[in-house]
Amino acid sequence: MQRAVLLGDSIRQGYERYVRELLEDRAEICAPGENCRFAGYMFISMPAWAREFGKPEEVSLVHWNSGHWDCAHFDDSPEPYSTVEEYAAWLERVHRAIVKHFPNAQIVFATTTLVDMTKYPAMVNRRSNDEIKAYNDAALRVMNGLGVTVNDLAGLSSRFSSSYYADAVHMNEDGYRALAAQVADVIARHLDKR
Repeated sequence: MQRAVLLGDSIRQGYERYVRELLEDRAEICAPGENCRFAGYMFISMPAWAREFGKPEEVSLVHWNSGHWDCAHFDDSPEPYSTVEEYAAWLERVHRAIVKHFPNAQIVFATTTLVDMTKYPAMVNRRSNDEIKAYNDAALRVMNGLGVTVNDLAGLSSRFSSSYYADAVHMNEDGYRALAAQVADVIARHLDKR
């Protein structure tokens, strides 16, 4: 059975178990037991995560996302955690780390999901969909330049109603199952190419 690794923030943590269920007869799904947070954290954590999964050269695919933490305004700061330019630079470094530590893996990058703006006033560490779009646009430029496949979870989430969200940022079971279906489909199609 082929092995796929999921890396990403709390959104990945939310859809992870459903992806595992959908692919249980198709692939072994591995993921860190923690929130992968912002892109810089992913970069410095990659060696430890690769060791955690054992035999990283046997990983067939890495599906990853990063963005919510990077564009968030922590503690009501007027500036986001990372500027768009910093974010783009970190994405390139994370990509290089994935290539180094998972040398035989296909790589798929997932865009950052949108937030439910009807719940914006209660959002912790705010970020808007306009900001998310700017960060996703930067990510697309990076990934297109690197030849990396993009899974458009932002596009999927743009069709979600408020009923798919548990709060302003995170989905409920219906939302996570919808994301998982698209993630599992992308992973399965790429594994079939090997």
